Amino acid sequence: EECDEYVNLCANPKKLTESNDAPMESRSKTMGKDSKSKSQRTSTTWFHHFKGVPALMAKASRLLGLKSIDRWEEPQTVRYQQTEKFTWHLDALAPGDSEPEIGGQRVATLLVYLNDIGENNGGATCFRDLGDNFDDGDYLRVQPKKGSALLFFPAAGGIPNTPFDIRTLHAGEALSASAESDKWIAQCWLRENNNYTPSAPSGNTHVAATKAIGEFCTSSSD
Repeated sequence: EECDEYVNLCANPKKLTESNDAPMESRSKTMGKDSKSKSQRTSTTWFHHFKGVPALMAKASRLLGLKSIDRWEEPQTVRYQQTEKFTWHLDALAPGDSEPEIGGQRVATLLVYLNDIGENNGGATCFRDLGDNFDDGDYLRVQPKKGSALLFFPAAGGIPNTPFDIRTLHAGEALSASAESDKWIAQCWLRENNNYTPSAPSGNTHVAATKAIGEFCTSSSD
Protein backbone atom coordinates (compact mmCIF):
# COMPACT_ATOMS: atom_id res chain seq x y z
CA GLU A 1 0.00 0.00 0.00
CA GLU A 2 2.81 2.42 0.84
CA CYS A 3 4.45 1.86 -2.56
CA ASP A 4 1.14 2.50 -4.31
CA GLU A 5 0.72 5.67 -2.26
CA TYR A 6 3.93 7.20 -3.64
CA VAL A 7 2.95 6.37 -7.21
CA ASN A 8 -0.54 7.79 -6.76
CA LEU A 9 0.88 10.87 -5.09
CA CYS A 10 2.61 11.71 -8.36
CA ALA A 11 -0.19 10.62 -10.67
CA ASN A 12 -2.91 12.50 -8.76
CA PRO A 13 -1.18 15.20 -6.68
CA LYS A 14 -4.15 17.59 -6.59
CA LYS A 15 -6.48 14.88 -5.26
CA LEU A 16 -4.17 13.51 -2.59
CA THR A 17 -2.36 16.57 -1.21
CA GLU A 18 -2.99 20.09 -0.12
CA SER A 19 -2.00 22.63 -2.76
CA ASN A 20 1.18 23.63 -0.95
CA ASP A 21 2.27 20.03 -0.32
CA ALA A 22 2.06 18.65 -3.85
CA PRO A 23 5.24 17.15 -5.36
CA MET A 24 6.96 19.08 -8.13
CA GLU A 25 7.17 17.35 -11.50
CA SER A 26 10.31 17.83 -13.58
CA ARG A 27 12.22 16.22 -16.40
CA SER A 28 14.91 14.16 -14.70
CA LYS A 29 18.13 16.16 -14.47
CA THR A 30 21.39 15.37 -16.25
CA MET A 31 24.90 16.72 -15.83
CA GLY A 32 24.67 18.68 -19.10
CA LYS A 33 22.01 20.71 -20.88
CA ASP A 34 22.73 19.75 -24.50
CA SER A 35 20.61 17.22 -26.39
CA LYS A 36 23.19 14.45 -26.02
CA SER A 37 23.26 14.86 -22.25
CA LYS A 38 19.48 14.96 -22.02
CA SER A 39 19.20 11.76 -24.05
CA GLN A 40 21.23 9.93 -21.42
CA ARG A 41 18.37 10.21 -18.94
CA THR A 42 14.82 10.20 -20.24
CA SER A 43 12.71 9.66 -17.13
CA THR A 44 10.40 12.00 -15.19
CA THR A 45 11.06 13.04 -11.58
CA TRP A 46 8.80 14.33 -8.84
CA PHE A 47 10.39 16.21 -5.91
CA HIS A 48 8.53 15.70 -2.64
CA HIS A 49 8.14 17.82 0.44
CA PHE A 50 9.76 15.98 3.35
CA LYS A 51 6.52 16.35 5.30
CA GLY A 52 4.59 14.73 2.45
CA VAL A 53 6.44 11.39 2.75
CA PRO A 54 7.05 10.93 6.50
CA ALA A 55 7.09 7.14 6.39
CA LEU A 56 9.77 7.09 3.69
CA MET A 57 11.98 9.57 5.52
CA ALA A 58 11.56 7.85 8.90
CA LYS A 59 12.37 4.42 7.49
CA ALA A 60 15.32 5.67 5.45
CA SER A 61 16.80 7.38 8.50
CA ARG A 62 16.18 4.38 10.72
CA LEU A 63 17.89 2.11 8.18
CA LEU A 64 21.09 4.16 8.47
CA GLY A 65 20.87 4.77 12.21
CA LEU A 66 20.21 8.51 11.88
CA LYS A 67 18.50 10.52 14.60
CA SER A 68 17.13 13.15 12.21
CA ILE A 69 16.46 13.70 8.51
CA ASP A 70 18.63 16.83 8.26
CA ARG A 71 21.23 15.27 5.95
CA TRP A 72 18.83 14.01 3.28
CA GLU A 73 18.33 15.69 -0.07
CA GLU A 74 14.77 16.13 -1.29
CA PRO A 75 13.05 12.73 -1.61
CA GLN A 76 12.12 11.94 -5.18
CA THR A 77 9.89 9.60 -7.13
CA VAL A 78 11.02 8.69 -10.65
CA ARG A 79 8.99 7.17 -13.48
CA TYR A 80 10.45 5.31 -16.45
CA GLN A 81 8.05 4.67 -19.32
CA GLN A 82 8.65 2.32 -22.24
CA THR A 83 12.20 2.65 -23.70
CA GLU A 84 13.22 5.25 -21.07
CA LYS A 85 16.55 4.84 -19.33
CA PHE A 86 19.44 6.41 -17.42
CA THR A 87 22.85 5.60 -18.91
CA TRP A 88 26.07 4.96 -16.95
CA HIS A 89 26.66 7.51 -14.21
CA LEU A 90 27.93 8.10 -10.69
CA ASP A 91 25.79 9.50 -7.87
CA ALA A 92 28.82 11.08 -6.20
CA LEU A 93 29.08 14.82 -6.74
CA ALA A 94 31.81 16.83 -8.44
CA PRO A 95 34.11 18.81 -6.09
CA GLY A 96 32.30 22.09 -6.70
CA ASP A 97 28.98 20.57 -5.67
CA SER A 98 30.23 18.75 -2.58
CA GLU A 99 31.74 21.52 -0.45
CA PRO A 100 31.14 21.09 3.32
CA GLU A 101 29.24 24.37 3.59
CA ILE A 102 26.52 23.05 1.22
CA GLY A 103 26.20 19.58 2.68
CA GLY A 104 29.32 17.80 1.50
CA GLN A 105 29.47 14.68 -0.63
CA ARG A 106 26.67 12.21 -1.24
CA VAL A 107 27.58 9.28 0.99
CA ALA A 108 24.57 7.00 0.48
CA THR A 109 22.01 6.26 -2.22
CA LEU A 110 18.74 4.56 -1.35
CA LEU A 111 16.45 3.30 -4.12
CA VAL A 112 13.05 1.80 -3.33
CA TYR A 113 11.29 -0.11 -6.10
CA LEU A 114 7.61 0.82 -6.07
CA ASN A 115 6.20 -1.72 -8.53
CA ASP A 116 6.88 -4.95 -10.37
CA ILE A 117 7.62 -4.74 -14.08
CA GLY A 118 7.80 -8.45 -14.86
CA GLU A 119 10.62 -10.60 -16.16
CA ASN A 120 12.52 -9.86 -19.38
CA ASN A 121 11.27 -6.29 -19.54
CA GLY A 122 14.57 -4.53 -18.79
CA GLY A 123 14.47 -1.82 -16.15
CA ALA A 124 17.17 -3.31 -13.93
CA THR A 125 19.68 -1.23 -12.00
CA CYS A 126 23.04 -2.35 -13.42
CA PHE A 127 26.50 -1.99 -11.87
CA ARG A 128 29.12 -2.33 -14.58
CA ASP A 129 32.17 -3.03 -12.41
CA LEU A 130 30.54 -5.35 -9.87
CA GLY A 131 29.72 -8.19 -12.25
CA ASP A 132 31.91 -11.10 -13.28
CA ASN A 133 32.91 -9.82 -16.71
CA PHE A 134 31.72 -6.40 -17.85
CA ASP A 135 33.40 -6.81 -21.24
CA ASP A 136 30.75 -9.43 -21.99
CA GLY A 137 27.95 -7.40 -20.44
CA ASP A 138 27.88 -9.61 -17.34
CA TYR A 139 26.96 -6.79 -14.96
CA LEU A 140 25.52 -6.99 -11.48
CA ARG A 141 21.82 -6.47 -12.18
CA VAL A 142 19.21 -5.63 -9.55
CA GLN A 143 15.74 -6.36 -10.89
CA PRO A 144 12.91 -4.16 -9.57
CA LYS A 145 10.66 -5.94 -7.09
CA LYS A 146 7.84 -4.06 -5.45
CA GLY A 147 8.71 -3.10 -1.87
CA SER A 148 12.41 -4.00 -2.12
CA ALA A 149 15.22 -1.49 -1.68
CA LEU A 150 18.79 -1.03 -2.87
CA LEU A 151 21.32 0.79 -0.68
CA PHE A 152 24.86 1.62 -1.80
CA PHE A 153 27.59 4.10 -0.93
CA PRO A 154 28.84 6.20 -3.87
CA ALA A 155 31.70 7.91 -2.05
CA ALA A 156 33.22 5.11 0.03
CA GLY A 157 36.38 3.31 -1.07
CA GLY A 158 37.61 3.23 -4.63
CA ILE A 159 40.86 4.83 -5.73
CA PRO A 160 42.90 6.68 -3.04
CA ASN A 161 42.48 10.47 -3.12
CA THR A 162 39.41 10.12 -5.35
CA PRO A 163 36.20 11.54 -3.81
CA PHE A 164 33.97 8.81 -5.18
CA ASP A 165 33.87 5.05 -5.55
CA ILE A 166 34.14 4.24 -9.25
CA ARG A 167 32.83 0.74 -8.55
CA THR A 168 29.38 2.25 -8.05
CA LEU A 169 29.10 3.34 -11.68
CA HIS A 170 25.58 2.25 -12.57
CA ALA A 171 22.73 2.63 -15.04
CA GLY A 172 18.97 2.37 -15.18
CA GLU A 173 18.44 -0.17 -17.94
CA ALA A 174 15.95 0.84 -20.63
CA LEU A 175 12.44 -0.38 -19.98
CA SER A 176 11.25 -2.67 -22.76
CA ALA A 177 8.95 -1.27 -25.42
CA SER A 178 6.65 -4.20 -24.67
CA ALA A 179 6.52 -3.64 -20.90
CA GLU A 180 2.93 -3.52 -19.68
CA SER A 181 3.63 -1.08 -16.84
CA ASP A 182 5.92 1.84 -16.13
CA LYS A 183 8.83 1.49 -13.74
CA TRP A 184 8.50 3.56 -10.55
CA ILE A 185 11.18 4.12 -7.91
CA ALA A 186 11.66 6.35 -4.90
CA GLN A 187 15.18 7.69 -4.39
CA CYS A 188 16.95 9.44 -1.54
CA TRP A 189 20.50 10.75 -1.29
CA LEU A 190 22.30 11.32 2.01
CA ARG A 191 24.89 14.09 2.40
CA GLU A 192 27.91 14.20 4.70
CA ASN A 193 26.53 16.90 6.98
CA ASN A 194 23.35 18.87 7.69
CA ASN A 195 24.31 22.02 5.78
CA TYR A 196 22.31 20.96 2.75
CA THR A 197 19.42 23.32 1.91
CA PRO A 198 16.48 21.83 -0.05
CA SER A 199 15.47 23.79 -3.14
CA ALA A 200 12.42 21.91 -4.44
CA PRO A 201 9.50 22.10 -4.17
CA SER A 202 9.35 25.74 -3.11
CA GLY A 203 9.29 26.09 0.67
CA ASN A 204 10.50 22.55 1.35
CA THR A 205 12.37 22.21 4.65
CA HIS A 206 13.51 19.42 6.92
CA VAL A 207 12.06 21.01 10.03
CA ALA A 208 8.58 21.22 8.52
CA ALA A 209 8.45 17.42 8.52
CA THR A 210 9.10 17.05 12.26
CA LYS A 211 5.45 16.75 13.26
CA ALA A 212 4.47 14.36 10.48
CA ILE A 213 7.45 12.07 11.12
CA GLY A 214 6.80 12.12 14.85
CA GLU A 215 3.19 11.11 14.27
CA PHE A 216 4.23 8.31 11.94
CA CYS A 217 6.79 6.94 14.40
CA THR A 218 4.24 7.05 17.23
CA SER A 219 1.56 5.28 15.20
CA SER A 220 3.93 2.62 13.87
CA SER A 221 5.11 1.72 17.36
CA ASP A 222 1.59 1.16 18.71
